[in-house]
Amino acid sequence: MIVSMKKITLIVESKDADSTLKELRQSGVLHIEHQNAPVSESVTELEKKRNSLSKAIGALSEATSQKDISCDPEEIVSQILNLCNEREIHRENSSKIKQKIQDWKEWGDFDPEFIDDLKDRNILIQLCKITKKQIQNIPEGVTLEELFKKGNLIYCVAISEKEIDLPFETLSLPEQSLKEMFLVQEKEEDGALQINKRLAELSGYQKALSLYKAKLTSLIEFKRVAAGMGKVERLSYLRGYCPVYNVNLIERLAANQRWGLLIEEPDENDSVPTLIKNPRWIEIIRPVLEMIKTIPGYREMDISAWFLLFFSVFFGMLIGDAGYGAVFFIINLLCHLKFKSSVKNKSIFFLTYVLSSCAIIWGVLTGTFFGQAHLPERVAPLLPYLRENANVQDLCFFIGAFHLSIAHAWRLLRKLPSLKAFSEAGWILVLWTVYFLAKSLILGQAFPAFGKTLFIVGSGLIILFTNPKRNFFKGIGSGIGDFLLHIVNSFTDVVSYIRLFAVGAATVAVADAFNRMASSVGHSNVFLGFLTAFILLFGHILNILLGAMAILVHGIRLNVLEFSSHLNMEWSGTEYTPFKQEGN
Repeated sequence: MIVSMKKITLIVESKDADSTLKELRQSGVLHIEHQNAPVSESVTELEKKRNSLSKAIGALSEATSQKDISCDPEEIVSQILNLCNEREIHRENSSKIKQKIQDWKEWGDFDPEFIDDLKDRNILIQLCKITKKQIQNIPEGVTLEELFKKGNLIYCVAISEKEIDLPFETLSLPEQSLKEMFLVQEKEEDGALQINKRLAELSGYQKALSLYKAKLTSLIEFKRVAAGMGKVERLSYLRGYCPVYNVNLIERLAANQRWGLLIEEPDENDSVPTLIKNPRWIEIIRPVLEMIKTIPGYREMDISAWFLLFFSVFFGMLIGDAGYGAVFFIINLLCHLKFKSSVKNKSIFFLTYVLSSCAIIWGVLTGTFFGQAHLPERVAPLLPYLRENANVQDLCFFIGAFHLSIAHAWRLLRKLPSLKAFSEAGWILVLWTVYFLAKSLILGQAFPAFGKTLFIVGSGLIILFTNPKRNFFKGIGSGIGDFLLHIVNSFTDVVSYIRLFAVGAATVAVADAFNRMASSVGHSNVFLGFLTAFILLFGHILNILLGAMAILVHGIRLNVLEFSSHLNMEWSGTEYTPFKQEGN
């Protein structure tokens, strides 16, 4: 349920602004709406410090022990960033010297200074790369000594008594010998290694730095709120939103501190944040909604309960295997027992229990345990009706029509007592017409006689009551436009639920395929036994992973797109984030 909000305006003398914000932060109930751009020199400076701090923390590895948290965090950050810069220089130098070694290692180890000294004795040596054809163009007075070949190129030394322009590519001598290059590389790598050791020692300050970051974040938010306050002469004011159940707290605080206080109902133009509170059994779906980062607008609807219900059904049908469901259940149970003390929000564990149970139930109903084909005849489905593809497709269309009808029924209740509510009743009738049409076109079943009546009545209600106006013909025109715009989408949305059948059938088919492959290998000896076990393990793990991907793609889509679009939801919400103290 989306919690109702009140718009709060607080007015204080500008000299009391900081003390007001400190008191307000302690209460932690007001979502601030800035009246001015929340920027200032102090905010910019603090954000730079926090960015440096984040880089420093990111450069540290996980520490086995923590050091004194009373250290000077800015000094530690400076040390870490300086070390990181030095390490980067070592790495760049090491990379450059490695490339030089790669370029010159085939030439062997020689002293470039010795070659330079030979010039004083009228012996000029140049290193060359030439082709076989270029050997014929060697100038007079030049002697070539071949060193090695690489592809079509000959690497050689050109020797002469004086400087002669060569008609082919020559190489500049390196600054160091190969031996010296290796020494430089070793030095640079050792320098980076020593820095890593020093950073490992500084990792003990990770907790202290994290606490300092929390304080910085809290201070930045405080400064941003202060900079964003409105000002009129000697008065300052701020505006925000508070859940209705916390308004009394704001009123008492304002009375004690002698603030000016205005409490209003938000109007349509206000950007009201969204706070969702549900019973604990519905809250288990929260991790999924947080993962896909969907927040309904304040004036939209909270679909958490319906999302949990239908997502569980979709999970069961998409995974569709009692064996896989049992694997999910057992793994989740082991993780729950192992991490129950370290995980604060245990919703994900309880959600997984529900989802895996749905997969087990569907697998028992359809007689699917790590596939179907390998099972003996005595392992019969509890509900043989679901073994027929046409029946499952019919069920998918029914679920689609029912799911989307809930959306329109919800909209109908919200529109009452307006006449516009009748248009939603019309769409419900059209959806069930579409259901019968899908069965007729795709499954070859007869279209019922009353289906035409459903369509006529439903389309009439949509056209007449979508936007009823005093001008009858304008209202009719608006209704016709809405009907034509959404009628095709209604058909495709209902039909799109057949993906539940398609993915579920594919899951069973893949499981059966790997089972047959493993069975064809046999287990007549140890090697074949291991190969059979590997095929089964690999195949079913792959199938489970594909099923998990299908949940993310299809199970979530049907709720967030198809269902939500029929609710006319835009997911345009801003999460309620009250101004509160984060660090000490």
